[in-house]
Amino acid sequence: MRILFTLHNIACKGGSERVVINLANALSQIPNYEIGIVSYYTDTKAKNACAYWLHSDVQLSYLHTFDDVHANERGLLRILWRWTKTLIINLRMNKAYQDYDVIIESDFAFFYPRFKVKNTKYIKIMHSVINKWKAKNRFFDCIVFLNQKEFLRWQSHSKHVVKIPNFIPILPFEDLLDRALCYFDSMPHKDEHIQTMLQTYRKLCVNASVYTDMEVFMHARTILKTFIGDSAQSNKKMHTLIAVGRMDAINNHKGFPRLIQAYSKIAHIFPNWRLEIIGEDQGQKQILESQIIALGMQDFIVLKSFTTNMESIYLQADIFVMSSHTESLPMVLIEASSFGLPLIAYDIETIRDCFLDNGILVKDNDEQAFCAELSMLMDNEEKRLSMGHNGIKLVKERFSKEYILQQWLELFHTLVNTK
Repeated sequence: MRILFTLHNIACKGGSERVVINLANALSQIPNYEIGIVSYYTDTKAKNACAYWLHSDVQLSYLHTFDDVHANERGLLRILWRWTKTLIINLRMNKAYQDYDVIIESDFAFFYPRFKVKNTKYIKIMHSVINKWKAKNRFFDCIVFLNQKEFLRWQSHSKHVVKIPNFIPILPFEDLLDRALCYFDSMPHKDEHIQTMLQTYRKLCVNASVYTDMEVFMHARTILKTFIGDSAQSNKKMHTLIAVGRMDAINNHKGFPRLIQAYSKIAHIFPNWRLEIIGEDQGQKQILESQIIALGMQDFIVLKSFTTNMESIYLQADIFVMSSHTESLPMVLIEASSFGLPLIAYDIETIRDCFLDNGILVKDNDEQAFCAELSMLMDNEEKRLSMGHNGIKLVKERFSKEYILQQWLELFHTLVNTK
């Protein structure tokens, strides 16, 4: 079966790009599946052609061999492009990609298959929360929503609407733990602390696993923190809260300003804690820095650039915080849970699928409640560990690659076999 994914700009370090690339990589390893990704535009400013690792079996191509020249257009040119872009892209896609069984559109409002290639089925993934159903969605054979809230809201608007959430390519805690154990086993001389740590862990694992037993989980975290060299932080008895996402001055959907404002109310109560906001700057970093200075939070809040070594970031953190105003199904919540981090977020409803005894949802915009619940969690290590342990179990049950891939394969076969 031949599957083609679309992306606006594959060099962009966004959640949609990561979801599509993860899915393409996974499907490319299934026998008799040929997977491709078409990026509507290139990105001449990007250091790498692709923001995330792309398997060599996935065929990458470009519809336009230049940057998105339409993004900055204004006036009449902008109006004309908005009116004609879906038709132009539709015709160009039909000409360039004629032999695919399924084409999966991942841009929010770029490609609508008004004119279809014979025997090709068209799927649209709704990566973002939508406020209005577009009549043009009827051109797709299936609409995929990522969370239960959006699925229930829009399922009556189309004959074929399904919910398929994002997935974690590997279960990081399990994968890293295997690597850590192999590393320590290969050491010619182990100090007494490491020997005791490994012996205790393996003794506990005889009758339990990291996913079912709390004590095993706690020792596994100790092994991983030792593996990544977290001794400096441990000696200082410092704790870290992390928030991850693009610092976008235009949309501000991650809500970092309200996170900084809220944390400034409790930061002085917890001098051994730091809030780190990590992400790619898209015009908001300077605004956030000014806010931090104005609140006198320089010693309590740090802004950091996006890094590909997120494993270390998650493992060294103690709590993951989310302040978003809008999300569909954020990968960062699933990833944080997969590393055993407890979560706390404003309840914007569409993220509820990511919560089940692994975190705290606070009424949206209730800053007082957010500060109270966050303070409780910062002050309760037992609660943090319990929630972190529950998070790993949740990811294994709901968001594993094997579980989600099976849903996609069933959808492909249903569509392709439908006349």
